Amino acid sequence: MRPSSRAAVNLWAAGFAGSALIQGLFPRAFARQTGWGHNGGWQREIAIWNLGTLTAIVALRQGGTDVDRGLVAGFSVLSALFGANHLAEALKDPRNLGNWAGAGANAIGLASGVAALTKGYD
Repeated sequence: MRPSSRAAVNLWAAGFAGSALIQGLFPRAFARQTGWGHNGGWQREIAIWNLGTLTAIVALRQGGTDVDRGLVAGFSVLSALFGANHLAEALKDPRNLGNWAGAGANAIGLASGVAALTKGYD
């Protein structure tokens, strides 16, 4: 079963919210599970990016038109690039569970996006 564009965007929104909470409230704990280590500025930027994206989703949905398909395309690109970045680091050191989690989460997002885009228009 292929998800609708709205379901795919909702999946990403949940991921953005989770990431914003983790990076905003628990950056050191998360950083210990990655190969990058803690970087307060970088992690705050991630939290801010996620909050900004969530804000854009809410704002775009207020217009009454279906913008989810466009969002799915953009989020698919983000998931592909973020996933590749996490996977590259995970392959350097397989003990970095945070990078494996990031690669896996982005793979789920990318798969959802591709499936939604191949479904056609809602």
